Amino acid sequence: MDGKSLFTLVFLILGCNPAAKLSVENLKENQPLAETEGIIKELASDKFNGRKSGHADFELALSYTEGYLEKEGIRPYFEEGYRDVFQVKGKSTANIVAFIGDKAKNKKYVLIGAHLDHLGPSPSRTDTVFNGANDNASGVTTVLQMSKELSKLKFDYNVIIALFGAEEAGLVGSKHMAKRLKEEGIDLAYMLNFEMLGKTLSTGENEVYMTGFNKSDCAAKMNEIAGKEFVKFLPVASTYGLFQRSDNYAFFNEFNIPSHTFSTFDFENYKYYHDEADEVSELDLENMNTIINSATYVVAKMLQNKVEPILVTSEK
Repeated sequence: MDGKSLFTLVFLILGCNPAAKLSVENLKENQPLAETEGIIKELASDKFNGRKSGHADFELALSYTEGYLEKEGIRPYFEEGYRDVFQVKGKSTANIVAFIGDKAKNKKYVLIGAHLDHLGPSPSRTDTVFNGANDNASGVTTVLQMSKELSKLKFDYNVIIALFGAEEAGLVGSKHMAKRLKEEGIDLAYMLNFEMLGKTLSTGENEVYMTGFNKSDCAAKMNEIAGKEFVKFLPVASTYGLFQRSDNYAFFNEFNIPSHTFSTFDFENYKYYHDEADEVSELDLENMNTIINSATYVVAKMLQNKVEPILVTSEK
């Protein structure tokens, strides 16, 4: 084999082995700030009219996220397509559900999610839309960018990507989906949910907190991979019952597995929760982009190295 052929072979081998290139530095290149800005500005724009499940404008949010996943070659989980349809207050709406893997029966599953919906139109005369930039265009942006990078890698898991509808209506979409997956009998190892990541946590940059911190060893295992205290404990998370108030909870209930939400909204660092002023201009996008890079790296390493969090107690 001549030198040119050998170089070509080495290039092809390395090119087909994305795991060899996985680093936070490369993720910064593959998940640039400009992409984060582009996605979140689109999702939080007035044309989506607040992304309220069951309203006609939520169709735009469903179509936008379907388009992103399709463009990145991330396939629908269900045979009927990306949409997992259900009813909320007598109206039809949907979750968006995709997957990375091959659905081999001997593989465990991991679910990564965020809620897509928000509050919809506002009766205010000054701002007629609840744009929901932090809540939860930030989480959806995170999950979409994570999915793009995870889809380039090979794991001994099937990874479900879920964007939930009707979270604001009482976690309806995640409850529907958790029951559907339970009926399918899949072996779900753990669930990671991302919500409100657009502001810098009061303890510092490039940090998140985890709900249900003491219910599993997930934070410890993620921090070991990160090489720093990336996942923090937030005392008021228990005070406000946050573990039960987001889409992770349905999967904890149905499967009794580690299921957690990761966030940076700590009740001190952002005054526009469920407010018309929850706009992209109010967010710390550079820090959010860094969190996306870090979270993608940590989750990819968990999947590659078969690091599974375990419940501290099986009691609900």
